Amino acid sequence: MAPKILIKPPSPTRIMLWAQIIIGAVFLPFGVALLLTAEGEARPFAMIFCVIWVAGCLAIIANAAKWLRLIKKGAIEVGEISDVDGGTTDGFAVKLRNLEALKQEGLITESEYQRKRAEIIQEKW
Repeated sequence: MAPKILIKPPSPTRIMLWAQIIIGAVFLPFGVALLLTAEGEARPFAMIFCVIWVAGCLAIIANAAKWLRLIKKGAIEVGEISDVDGGTTDGFAVKLRNLEALKQEGLITESEYQRKRAEIIQEKW
């Protein structure tokens, strides 16, 4: 399993998330108030606006609450470290040992061993 990259968010992050929740809750009634004050031909457009407004406010509140829960757990996972090319720092030594074992078992010739050893040594490590 690949090691995970975790970050601990700074303390102002919590304040910003609480501000999002409060602002979302304060702005939520404005969309409904606009719908209630709309008359005549404007009412269908006000209803569409109200639905979008309420959905946006609820999305802001839900997103901030989700991030607050993640922060409360501790560190936030932002990714995983994976071995892309298959070679790590100790992989260099392991490759040479495996190559030496193949030579000692007689599975590869001396020339193959020397060629492959040169390739491994020239790899970026």
